[in-house]
Amino acid sequence: MLTVQKEHIISLRYTMKDDQGVLLEDRMSGRPVEFLYGMGQILPELEAHLLGLKTGDTTSLSFSTEMGSSVTSFHFEVLVDQVRHATTTELANGHPENEEVKDDCGPECDCFN
Repeated sequence: MLTVQKEHIISLRYTMKDDQGVLLEDRMSGRPVEFLYGMGQILPELEAHLLGLKTGDTTSLSFSTEMGSSVTSFHFEVLVDQVRHATTTELANGHPENEEVKDDCGPECDCFN
């Protein structure tokens, strides 16, 4: 079974809460987030934490960061939906090939091109 590593496309679902437990983002339903691992397309702390996970793995992660003059904490619950080898085209372009699908993740969709 493939593991999360450089030159792989990762599909995942997650929830993100702040240090007060307020839900900031819920990507557990709808289309999973896809990205090319190792390209800095997601938060560096999250990307580093995913290394070595496999399809079906779940993990939790908490970290703090300075935002202006205050420190903010983030808490993630993550499900790895799929790990696969990136194609030559995906490696050349730096992102998954099927990112153009934008209308299936809800009214607050933040999918990118």
